[in-house]
Amino acid sequence: MYIISKTRKITPMASHKMTSGICRLCGKNTSLSYEHVPPKVAFNKNTKFVTIDFEEYIKAENALKNPPKGKTKQGGIGYNSFCVKCNSFLGSSYVPAYKNWAIGGMQLLNQKEEYGLHGYTINEIEPLKVIKHIISMFLAINPEWFLESYPELAAFLNEQETKELPDKFRVFMYLTRAERFRYMPFTTHGNLKTGTTTLCSEIAFPPYGYVITFDFNGKIGYLNEITDFKKFNLNQKTSLNMITYQLPTYMQFPLDYRNETKIESDIDSSLRELEILKRKHLNDKNR
Repeated sequence: MYIISKTRKITPMASHKMTSGICRLCGKNTSLSYEHVPPKVAFNKNTKFVTIDFEEYIKAENALKNPPKGKTKQGGIGYNSFCVKCNSFLGSSYVPAYKNWAIGGMQLLNQKEEYGLHGYTINEIEPLKVIKHIISMFLAINPEWFLESYPELAAFLNEQETKELPDKFRVFMYLTRAERFRYMPFTTHGNLKTGTTTLCSEIAFPPYGYVITFDFNGKIGYLNEITDFKKFNLNQKTSLNMITYQLPTYMQFPLDYRNETKIESDIDSSLRELEILKRKHLNDKNR
């Protein structure tokens, strides 16, 4: 499994020392503890992964077949993002509910091998706690300025009972085996076909992928919107009947759910076009 380090260093659990910085939840400049993203109890205790610099990744001619060399690490993916008090608060308030949610998704993945649309039911889920923990993961993977720009996200977590999440924030999900882990901090995704851009952040770690968008009013193909999880009461449990796509994440780009065959085809096509342009440039130069 690979994870691309774009703007922040990922510290392996084996050396999860305290660091100093701005807590992404309370905003204090203090010592920061190690936060597993997702939690250890959600299949992230002994995760083995390779970190690759993002600039090196995008320079690769074929990052699917020949990804750049990186550092192999083990012990769970995480970030030094929260102070001890806030980390403990998140762990006791939202992690147990997220664990149940993750177990339900993993049970389905263990039964389904193929990509596509799956229908299933998850029982005894606490949706408000689940979405609050998902948002805490996005706070964890993003830089310090993210909290300053979007303090409403921290307020939504700190006030346990509140359902007040501004409409400018939307949360989407999908099922995934995460062929490549995806930890993308705030970024701009451009669609060349439609000419539109999407401000988003994305996390993909089995059994789920999540996307949070900012001031986005459109739809994202194949993804389920779960923003309405915020409408449940804090301790309200329910059974959720889900119809969700299982999607691949072979490339380290946001909102990219192409399978291996499609990626290889696109890479080959791009290389052919590049070769044609090189030959044309050489011919023009020799005239």
